Amino acid sequence: MKLRTFRYLLSEGFKNVWSHRLMSVASSGVLMACMLMIGIVFSISANIDNYVSEIQKNAVVMAFFRDDVSREDALAATESIKSLDNISSVKFISKEEGLSNQEDSMGEEYKEIFAILQNDNPLPDGVQITISDLEQYNQTVESIRAVNGIDIIRQRGDYVDRLVAIRSVISIIGTGVILLLLIISLAIVSNTIKITMFTRKLEINIMKAVGATNRFIRTPFVIEGMLLGIIAGVVSTGFLYFIYKLAEQTLTSSFSGLGAFVPFTKFAFPLLGAFILMGALVGSIGSAISIGKYLRHEGSEFNAIF
Repeated sequence: MKLRTFRYLLSEGFKNVWSHRLMSVASSGVLMACMLMIGIVFSISANIDNYVSEIQKNAVVMAFFRDDVSREDALAATESIKSLDNISSVKFISKEEGLSNQEDSMGEEYKEIFAILQNDNPLPDGVQITISDLEQYNQTVESIRAVNGIDIIRQRGDYVDRLVAIRSVISIIGTGVILLLLIISLAIVSNTIKITMFTRKLEINIMKAVGATNRFIRTPFVIEGMLLGIIAGVVSTGFLYFIYKLAEQTLTSSFSGLGAFVPFTKFAFPLLGAFILMGALVGSIGSAISIGKYLRHEGSEFNAIF
């Protein structure tokens, strides 16, 4: 295709958007609504993943050794735990350190009691273990339990299981919602272009009658759909920013223990790029589907008359 021809077709695409601006606004508006829903689902998923990651950093398992295990054997077992899979960090805590930590946490009123316990420390040596992947939490706990000398393990497997299940459900629902909205967006753009196409039905048939190729006729409509998608992507990102900031301020003030939100700037540009790409693809594919069907059926019937 010659550059001059492409420029002409590009200008026709822009003209179509402006000439049918009411339909363009309606189409972009519905596309924006779909993209906003996708953005909201993505934002929720991003914050839940961030929350899970923070919990994962604190997914601490406390393992305690039997009383008959010597300090040397306990240190050797600690090294064995370090070599296990899915272990982020391992810290040996002697019984003396454990008693000191308990004393610090209890306060001054229990100082005399802890002074007595210094001579007969009832606490065992232990290991503080941070697990990397919560998906393998229970398997990792069983591996730790199998290490020689381990007597008691203090862990929150039920809580971790619920957390992992919630994240999985939200991920599945989010993916389903996004796919559904993409299909709806495709149908909306396709129908919008179809309406635009029927308003230019005579013009298209005349172009076919004088020998214009299907690609020549199709290109302005594809460009129109692409432009509508890009506009919807840019504007919806701006709206999502204000919605996200409003939700952040409202929820942070209402629920102080909710934790910090993921900064919008952290995913703003990737999301903008994804919206623009999605809008361009959905717009161009929807337009190509509509004009393609028309050119194959009604356009061919028109040519048959001649």
